[in-house]
Amino acid sequence: MTRSSRNRLISALACAGLLIVWLPLVAAANESDDLHPFLTNGFSLDVGIFHPDRELDLRVNGTIRGENNEINFDEGLKLGNPDDIFAAEMAWRFRGRWSVLAQFFDSSDSGSAVLEEDIEWGDVVFGVGTGATAGMDFTLTRLFVGRQLDTSKYHDVGIGGGIHYLDIGAYIEGTIIVNVGTAYARESVSESAPLPNIGAWYRYSISPRWAFRTRLDLLSASVGDYEGMLLNTSLGVNYQAFEHFGIGLAYNYFELDVSIKRSNWRGDIEAVFGGLYFYASAYF
Repeated sequence: MTRSSRNRLISALACAGLLIVWLPLVAAANESDDLHPFLTNGFSLDVGIFHPDRELDLRVNGTIRGENNEINFDEGLKLGNPDDIFAAEMAWRFRGRWSVLAQFFDSSDSGSAVLEEDIEWGDVVFGVGTGATAGMDFTLTRLFVGRQLDTSKYHDVGIGGGIHYLDIGAYIEGTIIVNVGTAYARESVSESAPLPNIGAWYRYSISPRWAFRTRLDLLSASVGDYEGMLLNTSLGVNYQAFEHFGIGLAYNYFELDVSIKRSNWRGDIEAVFGGLYFYASAYF
């Protein structure tokens, strides 16, 4: 975990701690028997914009300056920070205590640079002075099944397990020297990986209009050709504006740090997405 991402996570956890201390005081003043729809309705859908600070570092084994090394896409090819990205989350409660939760967001990025050193990838050499374009794609789909624990009226606590399905890709394209001429070339890799995890959630009905919620997913293990750590957490509040509609604000944090040992892609992935998530909710 990088220092900047660690500081963001510590700040988010500190905010969560303050909220947990504050919420019971609000509950004592809550004389209404009504609850926020997150605790009473069976289905909710959040759709909005995720505005993250991103640290995405993909490294693929290649050759630089004639020596085996890793091609660092983010630093070596000067990719920038992506724009706001679409994100969605869903929760469906069935049979009383069981729930299915899902999350999705997609980030793509590209940039161009004049190479200051030869990069050999596969059978292609992108030479010094090549105006190369590089890009990366990162798609996260999270599926989670959990069970609610015995809780009081205003609280919803659950634990469970699920899968983070990751779709990751990277490419370099540009003009290379072939014999006495030049030619366009492109090299790329892509990988899809289902990574299991365990997690928990907590929801609190502050009032019929306001709710606080947080969740945490965690994996630190070796799974097939992947070895490393996954952390996915969120905390925020939601306001019920109308009977079936609300708006919310959350801080979402996702971190992935794994090594890949597959024959078509041997390298490392370090991905951090942390920032505010503005969304609209529908409850049914």
